[in-house]
Amino acid sequence: MSAAELQKFGIKVFAKDGAAIELDAFIPVFHRWIREHRVPGILVDVADYGHLPKGPGVVLVGHEADFYMDSMEGQLGLLYSRKLPQPGPFADRLRASLQAAREACAALEAEPELEGRLTFDAADLLFLSNDRLVAPNTEEAFAALRPDLEAVFGGSGVRREAGDPRRRLAARLKAARG
Repeated sequence: MSAAELQKFGIKVFAKDGAAIELDAFIPVFHRWIREHRVPGILVDVADYGHLPKGPGVVLVGHEADFYMDSMEGQLGLLYSRKLPQPGPFADRLRASLQAAREACAALEAEPELEGRLTFDAADLLFLSNDRLVAPNTEEAFAALRPDLEAVFGGSGVRREAGDPRRRLAARLKAARG
């Protein structure tokens, strides 16, 4: 497995204090983002899965990537999930996705509907492989990705979320702030 092959992956930025916000509060925000082209890319629709416990939450569906407000790991956060290939080395694609996720987080923090009730911890992140064929949930696949994860996220606290090999490869990251 080569890190260069991985194109489909996600980066989740965890919320610090979003427990008091109901997921349906994000639906009108995401609909407005489509109308106003608030985040880069072609935005298509909004899907509400808020009724599922620890589910995908509310999804802003895009052509290149999707934005989720979810609590799949038991903690609210914004997940940027890249779907289409990007040019360049894996580390550059990671940086671009991290930037897109952090920009969306900053935009959500500024939304008037959320009344300042939501802040994100820019250093508390989760990386997810969305391609089990290219990057299965194995120690070998993690070892191949680890140098780029450490280079992009600051090298502090990159650890594999071990577990069931049938699940996606995941790594919890404590990144440098900013």
